[in-house]
Amino acid sequence: MNSLHLNNWDDFEVINTSSWIPDARASYESYLAFIKLFDELPKQELIKRGWISSKDDFTSMIPLFQELHSNKKNALFRKSNKSDVALCAAWKSKVSEFAKIVVACQKAADFQGIDTEYLKKLAKLSVDVSCITSLPAILAKEGIILVYEKALPGMKLDGVVFTIESGHPVIGISFRFPRLDNFWFTLMHELAHINLNMDILGDPIFDDLEGSNDELIELKANRLAKNSFVERHLLRSCDPKHDKCDKTVIEFSNKIGIHPAIIAGLLQKELNEFEIFRKIVDEVNVRRVVFKDE
Repeated sequence: MNSLHLNNWDDFEVINTSSWIPDARASYESYLAFIKLFDELPKQELIKRGWISSKDDFTSMIPLFQELHSNKKNALFRKSNKSDVALCAAWKSKVSEFAKIVVACQKAADFQGIDTEYLKKLAKLSVDVSCITSLPAILAKEGIILVYEKALPGMKLDGVVFTIESGHPVIGISFRFPRLDNFWFTLMHELAHINLNMDILGDPIFDDLEGSNDELIELKANRLAKNSFVERHLLRSCDPKHDKCDKTVIEFSNKIGIHPAIIAGLLQKELNEFEIFRKIVDEVNVRRVVFKDE
């Protein structure tokens, strides 16, 4: 561990944050956890992104400290991949920091809830790839803060959903994969959590959608996300499930008003055949659409 670590309780000093740190010893313990995570972060990548000014600039990551201190049961530490904790913690702290700025600037309406019909309506926007850049503004009108923040290298996380002190739900999308179907399913999965689990989102839900997760809340969110794109009975009997050619996928997708890449991705996973429909799935690079740098 580097020289930033404080060995003695008596040495600990906190920047003037007494209004949100009621217990000095608890804050010291949070500080030790913060420094441990900071040591594990890829400093050059953080400098490149402008998150810190130098490898010793831990003060620029104070939002990470606040995250650790405010969330005693930190959901990050329930992740099975412990080596991923530092990356996910730092990334989530940036998502949270940006969301609070949005609220402070009054750029999000009060959240009044969303129903399943709203999810279906939003899914229809997928046919226009360029609408991805408009989604944060669209969701802000519903009181939902959508933050686009690219994954840190090696970070195994697609998205996160949580609420902040103002009561606004926040969704962070990592763009871990550049596929359109991955982006849309991640977004719809997090929106499903808001619809189904709003009362528990004070504790963030971190989603690695490539892994298997048999928790009931995750299974329900997956089901609602899928149904938002296409009803189960329609997908079950659709032509491209049997006639596995691109033309059939495109025709079916056009019929239901959903981008073909999403249907292709759903069928790939359901059939466990990831070589089919590759041209459709790989056609759009959403990182390029959003960040213009790939």
